[in-house]
Amino acid sequence: MKTILLKIILLLPVMSLYAQDITDAVRFSREDMMGTARFSAMGGAFSSLGGDMSSLKLNPAGSSVFLNNQASATLNLNLRSNNVNFGNSNTGTTRNENTFDLNQAGAVFVYTSNDDDATISKYSYGLTYDQIANYNDSYRAFGNVNQSLGDFFVTNAQGLPLDLLEPLPGETVEELYTFLGETQGLSAQNALLGYQTFVIDPVNPNDFNNTQYVSNVQGDEFRHDYLINERGYNGRFSFNTSVEIKKRLYLGLNLNAHYMEYQRNTSSIEDNNNSDSQIARIGFNNSLLTRSNAFSFQLGAIAKVTPQLRAALSYQSPTWYRVSEEVEQSIETIRRGNVEVTNPFFNPRILNIYPEYSFRTASTWRTGLSYVFGNRGLISIDYSVQDYSNIKFRSGPATIVNQQISEELTNAASLNIGGEFVLKQFRFRGGYFTQESPYEDNTIMGDLTGYSFGLGYNLSRVNIDLAYTFASVERNDLLYNTGLSQTANINNDESNIFLTISFGF
Repeated sequence: MKTILLKIILLLPVMSLYAQDITDAVRFSREDMMGTARFSAMGGAFSSLGGDMSSLKLNPAGSSVFLNNQASATLNLNLRSNNVNFGNSNTGTTRNENTFDLNQAGAVFVYTSNDDDATISKYSYGLTYDQIANYNDSYRAFGNVNQSLGDFFVTNAQGLPLDLLEPLPGETVEELYTFLGETQGLSAQNALLGYQTFVIDPVNPNDFNNTQYVSNVQGDEFRHDYLINERGYNGRFSFNTSVEIKKRLYLGLNLNAHYMEYQRNTSSIEDNNNSDSQIARIGFNNSLLTRSNAFSFQLGAIAKVTPQLRAALSYQSPTWYRVSEEVEQSIETIRRGNVEVTNPFFNPRILNIYPEYSFRTASTWRTGLSYVFGNRGLISIDYSVQDYSNIKFRSGPATIVNQQISEELTNAASLNIGGEFVLKQFRFRGGYFTQESPYEDNTIMGDLTGYSFGLGYNLSRVNIDLAYTFASVERNDLLYNTGLSQTANINNDESNIFLTISFGF
């Protein structure tokens, strides 16, 4: 028998988790190209150079390259522009998003041996914070399509007995929504939203065992207006230690604690002009909040092949996340014809709190080479590989998602190239970077490419650095993962301005 539950509910593991899908697996595995202004201006090609606070997030051996104690902090202005094409519309929409934040902070403490013959000629340790991903973004997709939101609700309802969508005597619809969330999952709650607002009806309304449903939305063209607003970040706190051996080899270790918060609010409005359709408009709103804590580690080495040439190899372990999620929903429809309730509205005001689940990203291998032209400048190149098909969910209905990940995701390589030219107290920098798509099908997400440049000024032990980066990627976002196949084509351009103050002590 159905039971009445609280307005805020903890859903049992039988629940189908809301964000356990391939899109979020990719989102939470990728890192943005950001760091100190020097690091960013040189395209992030720093794994074999060290001596920069952000180089430690690529290769922990880099802290022993510092000649003395060092501290730095970086401010970042992030500018995003999304050009969206959707449906049969010939005109796109452009939406801009700006964020100003503390991007990086940290300090390294260096201890040099007074014995020239010591095996360990230098050791260091450091504490750093890096924002490795910025999720603040938004876009609007509107246009005419041949699929209705009614198909989404029908797909979620199919196979569900009609008895579960009808409140018992004395039971409110809100209490039924809570009951379905605890026992059946989010898809059953979606079915209830569609049924209670007359978007869908049972094939046989007189049979409580009915499991087949039809949409009350008729027509072959529907105007959709879809708005997504995202907020959040992924931050990493690291404890670093490294040693210099015989002034030729550097070895390092990072222990990382991560905190991630991501919020996605979506609003979809569908209109149709078909006089035969019982439903003229649907407004469907969803709000998702995801929080997680995680752990990872890194190992790295830098070798001075010659006094000018350096080579590096580093390993970044998988990141092991513990994720929690909360979801709220509401729906409103406008009906046609002589009906008792013209504009049904259903807002359960229920906060669905899901059980924590485990998520593991793929590990990354990185190699780098750099050549230092004395005190005149340097050039550096990095190459890394991450196999996204090794991403794994470890609880909840993970098997199906993991199978999809192994089939649709693949190896993705990144290339970073950077250089620096020194003229007295000034440093002129430039860089190029590219990241391959993690998808087997590049139409889902293409390769990301970008460039960077910057300027540095050295004043005794204080350095002031400024950088600009630009990156572009094209993708096709699936707006709903069940019932609908419509996607929004998005050309995303992202610019960053970095300002770093660093000083030795």
